[in-house]
Amino acid sequence: MDYIGLLGRRSAIPLSPPKTHPISSHMPVYIERLPYDGELPASFDLVGRQQYAGLGYAPDDEPAAQLCELLAETHEVIFYTDHWNLRLAGMFPKAGGATAYFGFWETAGSLLINQLAFDQLLADAAQRGFRTVQGPLHFSTYFRYRLRLGKVAPSWRQFNREPVNPPYYPDLLEQLGFQQTLAFESRRLGPETIPLVYEQQQAVLAKLSQLPFDFIALTPKVWQELEDEIFKLIQQVFSQNPAFRAVSQEQFRLLYNVAYAAGLCPHSSVLLRHRPTGQLAAISLCQPNYHSLGRATSEHPLYARDYPRLTTRTLLAKTVGVHPDFRGQGLQAILAAYAMQEFEVHYDDVLFCLMRTGNLSLRFTEGLPAEVAHYALFEKEL
Repeated sequence: MDYIGLLGRRSAIPLSPPKTHPISSHMPVYIERLPYDGELPASFDLVGRQQYAGLGYAPDDEPAAQLCELLAETHEVIFYTDHWNLRLAGMFPKAGGATAYFGFWETAGSLLINQLAFDQLLADAAQRGFRTVQGPLHFSTYFRYRLRLGKVAPSWRQFNREPVNPPYYPDLLEQLGFQQTLAFESRRLGPETIPLVYEQQQAVLAKLSQLPFDFIALTPKVWQELEDEIFKLIQQVFSQNPAFRAVSQEQFRLLYNVAYAAGLCPHSSVLLRHRPTGQLAAISLCQPNYHSLGRATSEHPLYARDYPRLTTRTLLAKTVGVHPDFRGQGLQAILAAYAMQEFEVHYDDVLFCLMRTGNLSLRFTEGLPAEVAHYALFEKEL
């Protein structure tokens, strides 16, 4: 039976659906192949929500419709879905290359239905000349990507924009022949560990005022005034990272904008400007973990409004980076020391978020007791 959908837009597969399916188990399930035509599948949100019932966490909202609209010019996008148990997107760069991507993947725990959907995606990738498929990655590392590993959620359950998923997702991918290609981790330092951090960083704290850098607190006003410079700096800082794909400033603004800046912690988020040259040298974006409030994830957090409501005061060290021209000067430690100046007044613990395994950013927490969560990006060779 020709099921991979290359001969037509829709192909039917007799398949016993999971117990959660609302229709008779004797009915066939259709894997529909839907080239993106300006609209997401009508079932997109329904399939995305139902897998998270009862887990205590769910992915933060992401502007999927806007992302697809903006990036359809550079990517061919094809959705595969049965409209209830699974949704999946293939993202094929129109410029070609070695790697195609999958994303927007949400699914019930059925291996067979995922085999059928991924077979379609892999066949489409091979037909277009791609040699590997990587994911989950929503067009670029600026947007949602990676899976969280482990059968049990960490103590914090979820932080803002953390990759979260049902625990069976990584196993499903491995059964489908995908392997981990990049590994990441988050490390939480609890209240009992914070005094050790201060002991280690005394020398750096003492010399902050002597450095040839201006410390610019990242407020919404500063973000608006320096938006072009911030965008350029972030592109330069992270452009050499594996799996990085550049985005336009319009795409960047979908998630990183003045509203985003209003949720940053004004005591720890900072830009370093090199005084002699006037160049932005480093950036640190930190915020409280607003997820403990249980707020709707589609609502923008506001530090002034939401910080006073927190009962768990966890600082998230989210994005920390140094311009290539200023590396090797200890600026990451300086950014951490800047945040430490008022940390004890405002926070109880800290989460260093989504650091790539093997990256120099892990050095700050090496040797300190920490709770660790692991994540991975997956890849399959065709």
